[in-house]
Amino acid sequence: MPNRLINETSPYLLQHAHNPVDWYPYGDEAFKEAQKRNCPLIISIGYSACHWCHVMEHESFSNPEIAEKMNRLFVCVKVDREERPDIDQIYINAVQLLHGQAGWPLNCFALPDGRPFWGGTYFRPQQWVEILQHLSDLYTTDHAGLLEQAERIHQGIKQMGTINVPTEAINALQLSMINEAYEQLSMRFDKIHGGTIGTPKFPMPSMLEFVLLFYYISREDQTLEHYLFTLKKMAMGGIFDQLAGGFARYSTDNEWKVPHFEKMLYDNAQLAVLYADAFQMNRNQDYYNILTKILQFIKTELTSPEGAFYAALDADSEGIEGKYYVWEKKEILNLLPEYGELLSRYWGIEKEGAWEKNLNILVRPVEDDRFAKNEHLSTEELKQLVNMASKVMLAYRNQRVRPHLDDKIIASWNAMMVKAYAHAAIISGNNEWRKTSIRAANFMVNNFIDTDGYMKRSWKAGISKINGFLGDYAFTIEAFIELYQLTFEEYWLTKAKLLTEVVLKEFSHKDSPIFWYLPEKNEDKRISSISRILETSDGVEPSGNSIMAKVLLYLGNYFEDEVYIARSASMCASMQKNMVTYPSYYSEWAIVTAMHAKGLNLIAITGPEAYRFAGQLQNQYRPLTIIAASVSESSLPVLRNKYKGHKTLLYSCMNHICQAPVDKLDDLLFQI
Repeated sequence: MPNRLINETSPYLLQHAHNPVDWYPYGDEAFKEAQKRNCPLIISIGYSACHWCHVMEHESFSNPEIAEKMNRLFVCVKVDREERPDIDQIYINAVQLLHGQAGWPLNCFALPDGRPFWGGTYFRPQQWVEILQHLSDLYTTDHAGLLEQAERIHQGIKQMGTINVPTEAINALQLSMINEAYEQLSMRFDKIHGGTIGTPKFPMPSMLEFVLLFYYISREDQTLEHYLFTLKKMAMGGIFDQLAGGFARYSTDNEWKVPHFEKMLYDNAQLAVLYADAFQMNRNQDYYNILTKILQFIKTELTSPEGAFYAALDADSEGIEGKYYVWEKKEILNLLPEYGELLSRYWGIEKEGAWEKNLNILVRPVEDDRFAKNEHLSTEELKQLVNMASKVMLAYRNQRVRPHLDDKIIASWNAMMVKAYAHAAIISGNNEWRKTSIRAANFMVNNFIDTDGYMKRSWKAGISKINGFLGDYAFTIEAFIELYQLTFEEYWLTKAKLLTEVVLKEFSHKDSPIFWYLPEKNEDKRISSISRILETSDGVEPSGNSIMAKVLLYLGNYFEDEVYIARSASMCASMQKNMVTYPSYYSEWAIVTAMHAKGLNLIAITGPEAYRFAGQLQNQYRPLTIIAASVSESSLPVLRNKYKGHKTLLYSCMNHICQAPVDKLDDLLFQI
């Protein structure tokens, strides 16, 4: 018989709907039951593409004897961290306080009011049974001790959400901070494999975006070399699907070779932007090819019929991690009898790509030009051969049992993908990517945003649910600004400003320029009673706060609103110590701080050829420049009174002051 999760829409929760565990979704019913029975809660958190979540589900949560113990001693709650990152944040902070590290599956034990008193991650079945009994006994025999422990953890979680606002003047945002942050970051550069030193290896797109921006400011060649080298090494590794495109979440080694095979929408959205920037920087076709393969993967695997984007593909198929993606050499030789040996060398079969149990992960140990030369082929011949072989091998791979698709649609991740398609269309002129971006953005407007600008977090099967968090608003605002840069339709800036006003109203902190993670309106009071979350660090996703600092600066320039710009500067000033000390985790903050310190240049273009001139400007990588353009009169403050009829004029503006207009692009470039 199914449990209560059968009525949920989350694919992760539905994966547990037939467990013998009497799971509750997170909500009042579970907490009332715990209070009625006077027993602790198990709050178990994961996500549908998580390999070890599946392992624990199979080993423990599907075991009737273990389930009976869980049901008898606890009230058991299942949470999809992707739907409810606010709940996840509270309990992962608790486990980090207890053990110094955390991950998923996350299993926390809590008092009936939700305050955690102990927790951990994956447990083997016997461990889990022993922990269940021990903690249940403690709840009865040492209740006062557990209450003290819960209160200590509660205070620790609250302390983690404290921001110390500096007393330094706001005008202290200087390029010296950016130099210091970069120097600190560069000490950890991996000169052999790219990225930063360490295992496992995450791409960290914000960090790489900062590296490229620092090159733009400093013109230090080794900085650009590290950026491009990292992108190349990632694309040659097993973390990148050499056949179908798309990046896995991270590699378990330091060589980008063995991925944790799940593919997440947010990773691929951010990485698409990085490869687009690399192409924009040097017009190297290799980067454009990787960008194309990422977007083809998104189109093929993660695009819904409505034009929105699904959340993730699982790591497992048939219960085995990576089974869908790996190869035996004999399979390749059977499929490609004439060229199998050559292509086995190309993909490192039984050498660089060797994994376990005679299985191989496809990698590219040698760059194409060198490999072609070694094999006495032209580069074009090799390209055609690889394309042919990829189609044959993909057709064969598609007959395997596919990884599970998480088909919920998350607002912030969709916004990242809208931005990625729009950015790719800007640098390439690709009309299909342009249409894809606009269609997905319209889906978001119709399904995530109400007429007052309030957002929902998740959509599935026609149902929008869960109030949006700060990141949902911030990334959507950023995506709409990027859409304006693509289309120059002021509708998108108007929508961005509407959402920004909601953020200022609902998420503002009375003692800090930093925004809360949860909105004031319809806030989950149970979560905020434990701690009202402040999220500031940039991980594999930038924080909602650092993105808000960026979009406030952009919109402050477009709408000539000094309050927005001052708020952005105050936010950066609050983070300057962290940015310099921990640049890997505050890299988006470093980017926005650089914009303040160096100055954000706004190019205003009006007249019949405005869009053509804007397109020519966008051919080059200019991260400290935003563009406003109109072929007619405009009410946008930065364009007001700049339209002069039949003549196309270009204005270079900074800090709301514009230089004299020019009518030639070369003259404008001279000004900036």
